[in-house]
Amino acid sequence: MRINFKLYLLALVISIFGMNGCAKYTDFVPKGQNLLDRADDLDQLMNVNFSGNAFNMNRLSLIVNDMYLLAYNVPNVISSNVLTMDKVLLTYDEAADRAALTPTDARYDGLYKNIAMVANIVLANADQASGDKKLLERLKAEAYVLRSFMHFLLVNMYAKAYDPATASTDGGIPYVTDINFEKINPKVTVQEVYDKMLADIDAAMATGALPERPKNSMRFGQGFAYALKAKILMSLRNYTGALEAVNSVLAINNNLEDHRYLLTEPVKANRVLSRNGLAAQDNLFYAFSNTFDPSLLTPTYEILKDYYEPGNIIKDYTNVYNYQNGFLYVGLPDIPAWIAISYEGNSAGMTVSDLVLMKAECLIRSNKLSAGMEEIEKIRVRRIAPEVYAPLVVKDATEAMAYLKKVSRIEFLFTWRNFVDVKRWNTEAAYAETINRTIGGKTYVLKPNSPLWILSFPQSATQFNPTLTQNY
Repeated sequence: MRINFKLYLLALVISIFGMNGCAKYTDFVPKGQNLLDRADDLDQLMNVNFSGNAFNMNRLSLIVNDMYLLAYNVPNVISSNVLTMDKVLLTYDEAADRAALTPTDARYDGLYKNIAMVANIVLANADQASGDKKLLERLKAEAYVLRSFMHFLLVNMYAKAYDPATASTDGGIPYVTDINFEKINPKVTVQEVYDKMLADIDAAMATGALPERPKNSMRFGQGFAYALKAKILMSLRNYTGALEAVNSVLAINNNLEDHRYLLTEPVKANRVLSRNGLAAQDNLFYAFSNTFDPSLLTPTYEILKDYYEPGNIIKDYTNVYNYQNGFLYVGLPDIPAWIAISYEGNSAGMTVSDLVLMKAECLIRSNKLSAGMEEIEKIRVRRIAPEVYAPLVVKDATEAMAYLKKVSRIEFLFTWRNFVDVKRWNTEAAYAETINRTIGGKTYVLKPNSPLWILSFPQSATQFNPTLTQNY
C-alpha cells in the first residue's frame, strides 16, 4: 500500500496539535510550510469523518431537557457534594462558576480543528494546487460550506442567540479564515459572525461547483448548503429568504424518513427500528454525536409526558424504549433508555426533516397557516400509527407555532437542533418558554434568558486569547 508522505506528515501535525487542544483556535501547520499541493491530496483531506467528540451534543440535550446524563446515576450526581458541570446543568445552577469547571472542551476544540485543519487548508491551497481544476473548485466550495457550518454550531453554543436588537454588540466567537497559528483571532460580534457565515455560503454558491448531491452524505452539496443558509436566515428572521433556500433543497431531495414500515409484516413481529446512517436517503449531511447515537440515551419525564403524541410509532409500537435499562443507566424510575443499535441517527447533521419544519415555520410566520400545517402533517403522518393519526386544526399562528414546536421537539430529540431552535425562539416574547425539570419531587427551572443557554469558553482557549471574555 502506497503511503502519501504529505498526507502522512499532515496527519502527524494534526495529531500533535490535537493533543494541545487547538489552543489558539488555529495553531496547527508550521508557518511557511505547504503540505498539500495536489487536487487529490485536498480531496482526501475533505474525506473526514465529521463525527465523534467534536459533535457530541449530549450537553445541549441536557440543557434543553431532552435527556438526562449518559450512563450516570442522576440522583447521585445531584446529591453529591462535588460540584461538576453535570450537576450544574441538571439543577440549572446559574450561580456556579462554569468557566472554572471547563478546563477543556472537546466540542470547541474539535469544531475549530475542522475549520483550521480542513476547511482553511483547502481554501489556502486550492488555487495553487495541481490537478483537476473542476475538482479544486468543488473542494473550495465544500470548504466554504464546512467553515460556515462549524462557525454556526460554535456561535449558537458559545454566544447569545441572534437578536436583531443587540447582535451588533453581543459578543460572539472568533471567525477563523486563515492558517496562521501564531495569530490570535479576536472574538467578533454575533452580527459579524452571521455576516461572515452568509458570505462563506455565498462564496460557495458563486463557484457554481457544488454538486446537487455529493458523492456521499459526509461531503457537502447544494442541498446542505441551501439548508444551512436557511438555518442562518431563520436566525436572522428572514423567513422569505429562508423559504426560498428551503424550496431550492426540496427540489433536490424531499425524501422523509417514514416509520410506518414498522407496522407492516414481517417487520411488525420484531419491531426493529433501523437506519443506515450514511446511506439514508433523507440525509443532507450526515454526522453523529457519539458511538451510541442515540442508543442508551434517556428521554426526560417531561419529554415522555408533554411532547410525545399518542400513537407515536417509536414510543408506542416498537421495542425501542427499554424501561429496565433506563433505570439501570440513570437511576430514575419509569425512565426508558433508547435501545436500537441498528438505528444510526443523524444527530449532528441535517436531514429533509429540517427542511420540512423550516418551511412550516416560514409559512406560519407569513400567516399561511394551512400551508404551514400541511408541512407539519408530512411529519406527523409518518410518525403516528394510522389508526390514531388525525390532522391538527389551528385557529391562529400562535397555536400553529405551538404545534410546530411540539412536533419539532420529538423529531429532533437528542440532537443540536432542539437546543438551537428553542434558544432562537427564546429571543421572542411570544414564543419564549421556561423549561421545568422535576426530579425526585424537586423542580429545577431554566428561564429563557438564563446564562446557562451560553456555554463557557474553555480555559485551554481563554488563557491564550485575551479577547475571549465569556458571553454570559
